[in-house]
Amino acid sequence: MTFRGVLFIMFYLTHTSGFEPRPDIGSPSGLVPDCPGVMKNASIGSTTLPLLQITLHRMTRSGQIVRKNYPISTAHLGLLRDKNIDFKNKRTVFYAVGFLDSSLFPHSQAIGTAYAKRGYNVLISETFPFLLDIYPKSVRIGRVIGRKFGEFLVKLTLQGLRAEDLELVGMSLGAHIQGFAAKHLYAVTGKKPFRVTGLDPAGPCYRGLPPEEKLAPTDGTRVDVLHTNMDGFGIAERLGQVDFYANGGEFQPGDIPYIPCLILCSHIRAMFYWWQAIEHPKKFIGMKCDSIQAARSAKCYNNSDINYLGNATDFNNKGIYYLPTHNEFPYYRGKDGLKAENEIYTSVAKYINAEDDFRV
Repeated sequence: MTFRGVLFIMFYLTHTSGFEPRPDIGSPSGLVPDCPGVMKNASIGSTTLPLLQITLHRMTRSGQIVRKNYPISTAHLGLLRDKNIDFKNKRTVFYAVGFLDSSLFPHSQAIGTAYAKRGYNVLISETFPFLLDIYPKSVRIGRVIGRKFGEFLVKLTLQGLRAEDLELVGMSLGAHIQGFAAKHLYAVTGKKPFRVTGLDPAGPCYRGLPPEEKLAPTDGTRVDVLHTNMDGFGIAERLGQVDFYANGGEFQPGDIPYIPCLILCSHIRAMFYWWQAIEHPKKFIGMKCDSIQAARSAKCYNNSDINYLGNATDFNNKGIYYLPTHNEFPYYRGKDGLKAENEIYTSVAKYINAEDDFRV
């Protein structure tokens, strides 16, 4: 985050007022719930538009990763000419990166490769030149980027891509961008993507906005959300048909024992959980909760109703899920995570103070 971005966050932490979260979401409400001006108009000029790009990320038969970038305006034509793209027989996933993020970064490529290994056509957004400014302005331009992506998807459907074979995934700010893309696709074609996935959708500047101005449960035929830092850079509100709250959704356990994973660490952990959930089907298992507050407090262990994070998610079983993880890579806990005595924060706390006599 830029120095100006840090100053903005500090200012709003101490000066913002007037936002009251819904009772079912809970508190706090202190991290930029309201950002004046983000709903004003924004546009991308003709000279900068070529910098908005789509990256084709594919794997050769020998396992080599090959990537090629296409400017958004002509990306549909470039993909049509590419013999490695098969819209008729393969599913297509389009992953949108977040604020200060790039398709070049290792985590973006890891997610792309995980899908490529499973036979998907893989597309990744390149928005780095546009999401560098102070965060509220990046939110503002995000609506424009989302519409541009929607226009791109409409063009692909005219070339043979079926909406029922399309999956949209977005990280943080990218989750809302994909929401706008899906809304535009539906407005033009009357069809929704098969699936839209939000990885810790951004909360700052979005918490007070209506559903039409952020990712919403109606944006896809199936919409799922993973929450990892909902009171920091993420959002507590349910934005999906199935919402997973990892370890309660507030903060994630650190990889180094007893050192907490704080705001940024917890936020980006969503990408790592998702990457590993794609690599390891049915290993990230969530338990259904009665409320978001129950998920926060890990009070869901009395419910035998489960669901899986990743490609095995059961969308017929909608609702809120508490998702237990391990604190070390690859993070999944499988069925061991369904046992109350293994709840990570409680079990670690008990271990730390297990001695009856602590002597130094």
